[in-house]
Amino acid sequence: MNIKPESLRTFVAVADCGNLHEASEILGRTPSAISMTLKQLSEQLSAELFETDRKSNLTPTGQFVLEESRRALNSFDESVRTIERYTKGEMGVVRVATVPSVASHLLPAVVSRFQQKSPKVRLELRDTDSVMVATAVRNGSVDCGVASLSFASHDLQHELLLEEPFGLVCRPGHPLANTTQPLKWQALEGVTFISNGLCEQIRNERFMRINSRTAIQVHNIVTLLGLIQQGMGVTLLPRLAVPDGGEFCFLPLADKTVVRRLYFLENRHHRISPAGQLFKEEVVGSFKEQKI
Repeated sequence: MNIKPESLRTFVAVADCGNLHEASEILGRTPSAISMTLKQLSEQLSAELFETDRKSNLTPTGQFVLEESRRALNSFDESVRTIERYTKGEMGVVRVATVPSVASHLLPAVVSRFQQKSPKVRLELRDTDSVMVATAVRNGSVDCGVASLSFASHDLQHELLLEEPFGLVCRPGHPLANTTQPLKWQALEGVTFISNGLCEQIRNERFMRINSRTAIQVHNIVTLLGLIQQGMGVTLLPRLAVPDGGEFCFLPLADKTVVRRLYFLENRHHRISPAGQLFKEEVVGSFKEQKI
């Protein structure tokens, strides 16, 4: 039995009005069209719904069908509203992976604005390095990500969000801390340099030789900054990766081509949800306003 919701809606309107004429005005249909719909519904149910053709009194079956129709239509209408909210991005879950510097510096403002616009959307955020962000986007454990491009990102859809300069990071008491001019690569020759995973993004040949000779390589930024703070050496980091507050000095480089590029990453084989698309628009708009 294939009873359409509109057939039940027509029946409820007629039962409430008690006649075809008033129901036709409410439904925007002719009385003859409504009468035909009721006839088909009665035939489908193999039962009479009204005591007479005047439609003023329901049969016992009609009364039962009316109660069930109201329940079914309320459920159907709520489902339609839920579908509409989902397709408009007003509900759902958005899973995001990002590099730690973005998570701590740029995402809070984005998340705040997004929650104001879509308060019923749940955000699941995780921070990790760029390779793991790309891996999570590829395997579907997150819907999207913000990271630098890496070998793990080659088959992902990506959109450039911003560029930020690398700089030399040292503690305030380091001999280089008082340098007033942008640093040239030779400034790194006479100091203890601590390498980190982000250094792999710098393809300058002179720096690559310096980086290859380092005795210490640290991949965790918190650990790296702890070593810098203890005076064990210097490193190169993007501006966003260096905490504000005076604990560290960030010294600009003379080579202005040395930048980290951050991208919005998506799996090109799977579309993100409507809520995910709204989150992306918020991220793209916010990041492109940044001046670093």
